Amino acid sequence: MPYVIASFHGDTNGLATIPVVNAVSRAIKSTPTLSDHSLIFGMDANTYEKGTPHKKQDVMEFGEAYKALGYTSCWGDTPNPKNYTTYNARTYLQPQLNKACKSREKRACGDVNPKDFILFDNQRLQVVHTWKDNTGKKEYIEDMAFPTLVFPSDHAVLATVLKPSSTSSPKK
Repeated sequence: MPYVIASFHGDTNGLATIPVVNAVSRAIKSTPTLSDHSLIFGMDANTYEKGTPHKKQDVMEFGEAYKALGYTSCWGDTPNPKNYTTYNARTYLQPQLNKACKSREKRACGDVNPKDFILFDNQRLQVVHTWKDNTGKKEYIEDMAFPTLVFPSDHAVLATVLKPSSTSSPKK
């Protein structure tokens, strides 16, 4: 099965995410040499558990958008808004003191959101297994702030194993 592999890092508020997914989808579908290719699209979509219209991209709205294009994600057609892939907050020792918060407030004023996705064609591929990791040991500890001294990223590592869907037919 031929693939188009794409990646994208969304703008801070995620407002470019849906337009970029739309543009990539149009480009693949309108290019005759790619029409039989399956898209696998990894991204930091910068979506939010609770979006604000025209200010922050809501994760549920993003799910509706990719589903309407014939894609699904490693999290399914309807993402869980509480399936966080970021959990970080600035301290008073970092630049931009206006964004700093007290340790006991890190959950409330930090960046705790479902931001990361792997999209793919829902007719051609299906998920075997998906996992996220915020430890560097192939595990995810819920409600743990990161980065840490042993896990240097402010986003979880996201991985998924895909297989051809039983309903997909090979292209000739």
